[in-house]
Amino acid sequence: MLNLIKVQGDSMSPRLQDGDFVFTSRWYKKLKVGHLVVVDHALYGFIVKKVLHIAPDGQLWLGGENDKSMQSERIGWVSARRVIGKVIFCICSSKVYRK
Repeated sequence: MLNLIKVQGDSMSPRLQDGDFVFTSRWYKKLKVGHLVVVDHALYGFIVKKVLHIAPDGQLWLGGENDKSMQSERIGWVSARRVIGKVIFCICSSKVYRK
């Protein structure tokens, strides 16, 4: 299943800007450090973040790419089951991002 999600905020800037759109896919074999994902966080709702670490039990440690981004410690460990999808394509205002 593919989803189209609008980016809100600057936490992933400069890679993703406020107003960009990302396509996500649930058809991925395995998440890896560095992948961009959209998760449905229990407190913060839908967020786009980069996978910074994967624990042995599959929990994800996520972060942004900007100083304005919410600290990883506030996000906490996130279950891989909360992943809506891996970002596979971006319609960006400044460039096209493909993964």
